Amino acid sequence: MFRAKRQNIRGFLSGVFKRKRLEILVSSIIVLGLIFGGYRLFLSGGEFLLRQGELGEVFLDRLFYLGWSIIFYLLVFSNLITGLSTFYRSPEVAFLMTLPLDSSQIFRVKFVENLIYSSWALLILGIPLTLAYGKLQGLSIAQYGIVFFTGILPFLFIATVSACLLLLLLVTLSRYLRMRTLFVLLGLVFTALFYLYFNVSQQDTILGGGQLGNFRALGRYLANLSNNPFPLIPSYWLSSLFLGSESLDWLERLFFSALFITTAAAGWELVSWTADKQYFRSYQIMESHSSASRKKEPSRVFSLSWPGLNGPTKALVSKDLVQFMRTPQQWVQFLLMSFMIAVYLINLSDKSVHFEDLPAFWQTSIYIFNFGFMGFILAALTARFVYPMISMEGRSWWILQMSPFSMKKVFIEKFWSAFFVLFTLTEIVALASNYFLGQRIEIAVLASGFLLLTSLALISLSLGLGAVYAQFNETNPMKISSGYGGIITIVLSLIYVSLSVLALVLVINLYQSSGASGYIGLIVGFVVVLTTLYTWLPLKWGFQAVKAYEP
Repeated sequence: MFRAKRQNIRGFLSGVFKRKRLEILVSSIIVLGLIFGGYRLFLSGGEFLLRQGELGEVFLDRLFYLGWSIIFYLLVFSNLITGLSTFYRSPEVAFLMTLPLDSSQIFRVKFVENLIYSSWALLILGIPLTLAYGKLQGLSIAQYGIVFFTGILPFLFIATVSACLLLLLLVTLSRYLRMRTLFVLLGLVFTALFYLYFNVSQQDTILGGGQLGNFRALGRYLANLSNNPFPLIPSYWLSSLFLGSESLDWLERLFFSALFITTAAAGWELVSWTADKQYFRSYQIMESHSSASRKKEPSRVFSLSWPGLNGPTKALVSKDLVQFMRTPQQWVQFLLMSFMIAVYLINLSDKSVHFEDLPAFWQTSIYIFNFGFMGFILAALTARFVYPMISMEGRSWWILQMSPFSMKKVFIEKFWSAFFVLFTLTEIVALASNYFLGQRIEIAVLASGFLLLTSLALISLSLGLGAVYAQFNETNPMKISSGYGGIITIVLSLIYVSLSVLALVLVINLYQSSGASGYIGLIVGFVVVLTTLYTWLPLKWGFQAVKAYEP
């Protein structure tokens, strides 16, 4: 099976390199530029912290540990979402199940496939973080090799094992509860556990009142900060493996390497044993759910009134909503991202930190970081949910072409549906975060205006390029978003968000000074022109591609 898969991939890549060399070249340049830019950013930030003395070193170690902890949890979520399609919804799995093969062999092949699909994008984020932190720690080439082969690769493997075990459990439990209910409960449990940890293990803070309080409180804070609270998770092992020779000798380095390898091997044995017992049964459960859903009556969504919409628009909106609800990879990912946003708001709602008592510089800095976070959330949402909208129509696209309305109407409906949902969600999060941060009303209104322009630009970019690089033969939205068109989309989105954040910084600084209204108008004009280009050009290219497509 692996040999057949390798030949299939080789044939696919040879065809792609012949027909789409320009796209591959552009995507490669963008990815390399993203890695290099991330490396320089992390390196500059680390050098800044190291210049602050011992306190900066403690913060640097903790940030690296937290960074890889976040990447680990994101990897688990990514593998969990992709695994729904890879193990259960793939037409290839349905075909393989008809062959005289053991289901555990099919599981192992799909396990490797799921590992690759779910890890490569987050690995791009981890590479610059790894290179920058390793340089700051003074790692040699041999130590880099040990970190990569006995640290990062088992790290990815352990995350995939954890997600597959959780997925098998959830699918087995779906005999008793609906899959959506299970994922909602999973998200609620995750949020509740985080909330409990956040409150029970609350550390002393040095931000209350804008002063340090006393040296005893500062000592407790630094002691808590320097202690790693979870020494039994892979992110702690990886952060320890990165320590330089003066902090970690070769014997300790070999210990953490062996710990990674043996944990990955034990995880493989455990997931293989579980798959032998449960994979085929869980596959039958998912097939029974699919058969039951096909026998149901049409969705109640089609009976909704949708006030203010005419007949064709109402039909298109209802169809898109039903398609979203019947695609587990979409609604599961949306639920998990919503819970992550809830975790972010829980952090901001901490009553022990009084943002209004901080100096003006730190208030502005925190506010800018918050706005940047909103922009990055919007970029992630549009890349994951708006970009695949055209491709998800699949081979039934011809039905829309035969419908009694134009393709322009279909395109406009998808744009405004995505805009209404994503802009509303992002604006709610922005208003809630600004409330917790205690921002002035004029600054909050300014951010809402920038967020409106950002929503228009990023949704147009994702929808337009999603039509230009449409993949009507692919049913997995995660794989659609992970193509070279998706890479170009997310990088261009990040460039726009970065320029918007920079513009907002300049506007706030000029607003706080006197006699700078002309410069403010110039900056706002630049953002409006940039937004117009991001909105008009992708929509134009996307509509031309949709209009010219022949099934």
